[in-house]
Amino acid sequence: MNIKDKLIHLLEGTGYTQKKVATKTGLSTAVISQYLKGVYNGNISNVESAIADFISREEERARRREVKESFVQTQLAGLALGLISNTHMDSDIGVIYGPAGMGKTMALKCYVEMNKGAILIEANPGYTAKVLLQELCARLGVKKTGNIHELSEECIQALTGTGWVVLVDEAELLPYRALEVLRRIHDRSGVAIVLAGMPRLLINLKGSRGEFAQLYSRVGMALDLEAHKGKSEVEDFNTILASLLPDDGENVVAAPGVAEAFLKYSTGNYRRMFKLARGVVRASAIGNQGISVKLIETYAQLLIH
Repeated sequence: MNIKDKLIHLLEGTGYTQKKVATKTGLSTAVISQYLKGVYNGNISNVESAIADFISREEERARRREVKESFVQTQLAGLALGLISNTHMDSDIGVIYGPAGMGKTMALKCYVEMNKGAILIEANPGYTAKVLLQELCARLGVKKTGNIHELSEECIQALTGTGWVVLVDEAELLPYRALEVLRRIHDRSGVAIVLAGMPRLLINLKGSRGEFAQLYSRVGMALDLEAHKGKSEVEDFNTILASLLPDDGENVVAAPGVAEAFLKYSTGNYRRMFKLARGVVRASAIGNQGISVKLIETYAQLLIH
């Protein structure tokens, strides 16, 4: 198959447009169009060299083994989903906290996928009380202009009687005033709220001297993921690891030393394990060398501690 036929095949089979090919090759859309029509009068060799290089990169990308992160029903995830479900049914306030990389975000997203009456907000360091309310208003499809009181009223009116749940990820980033706004919305509308974040979330809710008692007293259930991790750590870890590896993932995990090496070098952190598995799986495809303890150890040295 010549270069032109390969390009046509790529355009037809992958959804690539001539404009995207032009961007990827550094050529103009006009040049790509003229080349395909057979009317280009410039240096064909240069054009075909750029296209051949582009196609080679795409073929390599297609051959590369990708590791995709997806929700896995582990015992720890089951506890998180259970808290969310109970909080939702009871129209309560629930808290899930633990170190980074323990699957909090995955559990929240899974619950949203399974329940139409769930809104997920992912906080960031720039979230003030007003920004939080504007984001919630946008999700509810109501007016998102006005002061904090007006925005709160919009959210309360929209949520009252819905039986929904508002999930906030990385809630430890929310300032006290934003947390108080959520409490007020909960009190007035009866909507359930689940806050998930790092361990300091609990301190933010209580106050460093316990001065936020009114806020924390609204929390019905709080799940400490770190405290429950040890009870099912190895089993949960192996279940997730098998889901990240190729089709024979369970057999790879069962190979002598492999699961232990992944657990050791990822320090039991699911996010770190994903990054390690991604590098190991890609490297294992080179020369079909397969996954080994040595390969895991090699790639573990590249991870940031």
